[in-house]
Amino acid sequence: MSFHFYLYRAAPGLPPINRWEQMQAEPLGSAAEIMQRLSTLYPGLRWSQIAGVWMGSGREPQARHLDILVREEEPGLCRFITFNKAAPSVMRRVLEAFGLNYVCAPEAGELVDVYAYTDEDQYYAKKAWP
Repeated sequence: MSFHFYLYRAAPGLPPINRWEQMQAEPLGSAAEIMQRLSTLYPGLRWSQIAGVWMGSGREPQARHLDILVREEEPGLCRFITFNKAAPSVMRRVLEAFGLNYVCAPEAGELVDVYAYTDEDQYYAKKAWP
């Protein structure tokens, strides 16, 4: 099963994104801007586009596979950076580089605390939400 982690910036105290009644995530910029910044963090990324979704793949310095999705919800506007099965160290680096404050696993309906588990842990750590 594919498992996605959505990284974004929003007001504190929100539940997971699949419980929102309206969009709460702040704009992060265009797909081109986000891809450029991610490629600076991880220079080996290769980008391709299918059906309006940009997919980045490659390896980070510790040889972990990177699988990233970037999609503009409106022309020039992205609100999420999505990782497929990412290591917490990778997500922490992106959170800090982009000034993001949330990680959500919408398939499970949970917020994720990427600072509460390591790359060696088999399962992610849940974050409490209201």
